[in-house]
Amino acid sequence: MLLIESKKSAQSVDGATRLLLLERLQETGPVPLIRSARLAAFELALGSRDRVAEMERAIAARTESEDDALYVRGDLFCFEDYVLFLIFGDGEDDLAGMRAGIVYDAETAEPLSRLDDFCRNVYNALDAARRGAGREELADALVAEWKREEPELHAGLSRFLARHARDESSDEPRPQGVERALQALENTDARRFLRRVIEAQADGQTAELLSAREEDGGASASLIKTLADAGLLQREVSVSCRQVGRSLFRLPSPDMLAVITSSNAVCSECGATIADEKIEETLAPTARAASLLADGTWLSAQLRATLRGLGVADAAMAYGRAFTDGEMHLMASVGREPFLFIQRDGDLTAAQTARALDELIETEGRHLVVITTGKIQEEARVRLREHARRRARDGSKIEIILIEGMETAATELQHAFERASHRALADALCELDGSLGLSVGYLIATRFRLAQKGAALTDLAASAVGALAGSLREI
Repeated sequence: MLLIESKKSAQSVDGATRLLLLERLQETGPVPLIRSARLAAFELALGSRDRVAEMERAIAARTESEDDALYVRGDLFCFEDYVLFLIFGDGEDDLAGMRAGIVYDAETAEPLSRLDDFCRNVYNALDAARRGAGREELADALVAEWKREEPELHAGLSRFLARHARDESSDEPRPQGVERALQALENTDARRFLRRVIEAQADGQTAELLSAREEDGGASASLIKTLADAGLLQREVSVSCRQVGRSLFRLPSPDMLAVITSSNAVCSECGATIADEKIEETLAPTARAASLLADGTWLSAQLRATLRGLGVADAAMAYGRAFTDGEMHLMASVGREPFLFIQRDGDLTAAQTARALDELIETEGRHLVVITTGKIQEEARVRLREHARRRARDGSKIEIILIEGMETAATELQHAFERASHRALADALCELDGSLGLSVGYLIATRFRLAQKGAALTDLAASAVGALAGSLREI
C-alpha cells in the first residue's frame, strides 16, 4: 500500500521564479520529471538542444499571459523507493502557497526525514532563485514554516468513536510476551483447548482433562507446552481432602508443595497431614488467556497488528467496544476512505448481519470487512450482498469483503487498501495531471507496482542461479 505525507508552506512563488527554483533543485541532485519530459519534447521539436531554454521561456510566457494558466504547477522527483512532489498554489484553490510531499511504501526508510530534507532543499533553492533574480529583499525575508497536513477525520469515524467510548488505557503498549500469546491463539486447536481448560476449572475437572490429554500422546503434550511457553497456560498442583473430596488449595509448583508438606501442615477438613491428601497435577489458564479469550480481544489485537503491517497508523484506527458474543468492531481510515471491520470469534449468521449493517449505515462506511474464525453462512452472505446492491442503486456504492480466518486477512485487505491508496494518490496529485497530460497518481502507482515486480523477478533469478550452482556442485 502506498502512503502519502505532505507539508504546506504559505510562501507564494511567481511563475518566473518557479522555473528558476526547479533549475536550482536539479543542480543539487533531484531531477524534476515533468520539466525534464517537457524539455525532451522541446528538443525533439527543435532537432537539437541549442534553443531548448528559449522555447521553454516562450511557451511559459504564452501560457501564463494568453491562456491565463500556470505553466509550472509543480513537479515530481523520483527515487528508488519513494517519490517526492512539489505543488504550487494558483490563488484559485485551497492551496495559496506550496505543498511538498512524499509517496512511499512500508519498506521506505525514514520517509518523514526525507520529506523534511526536501522541504529544506526547496527553501534553499527558492532563496538561490530569488537572489539570482536580484530580489534580495525577498530572499532575506523570513520564510514561512512548513506545516504538516493533518489528514481530515471522516465524519463517520467521529460518530463511531462517540458510539463506542472506550478506556484510553487500552492504547498503552502491550505487556511483554503478548505478541507470542496472540500468535499461539491463531491456532484453532489451541483456542478450543484453552476454553475446555477454563470450563474444566469451573467444574473442578482439570485433573481429569489433563489425564485424558496425556493419554492422547505427544501432540497434546506439544500443544500444552506451546500454550505454556506463550504465557497462556500454567501447570499447578491441586490438593484436595480425600475424606470429603473438597479442594483445599492450588500451588504453582511442586517445590511449593514440598515446603508445605515439610512443615507438617494438616487438612482443615479432616485433620490428616497434607502429604496424605489427594495431590494432583492440573492445568490452569493464566489471567492473560482469560482476558484475550473472554470477548474476542485476541482477534481484535491480531487485526490491529495486521493493519499496522499494511501501513495503517494507529492514529487512523478507531476502536469499538467488545460484545459479549465474541464480536468486536473497528474502523480505520485508509487513503481517507473509511473501512468498517466486523470481527466474530465464531460463525456469522443471517441474524447477526443486522448489527453490522446498522453500524455501516450509522458510520457512512464505504467498505465493510467481515472477519470470522468460523463460517459465514450463505444466508448472511446473501443479505450483505443485497444491501450492497441496494446502496449501488441509490448511488452510494460500497465494497463488502468477507474473510474466513485471520490467516488470509492480510492478503485480502492488501488489494482493497491498494485501491483506496491509489485513489487518494490520484486525488492528491490531480493538479499535476494537466502538466503531464495523464494521471500522475496512476503513473506513480504503476511505477511502484512495476518496481516491485522487477524486484521479485530479480530475487527469482538469483534463486534460480543459486539452485543451478548448487546442482552443478553436486555433479
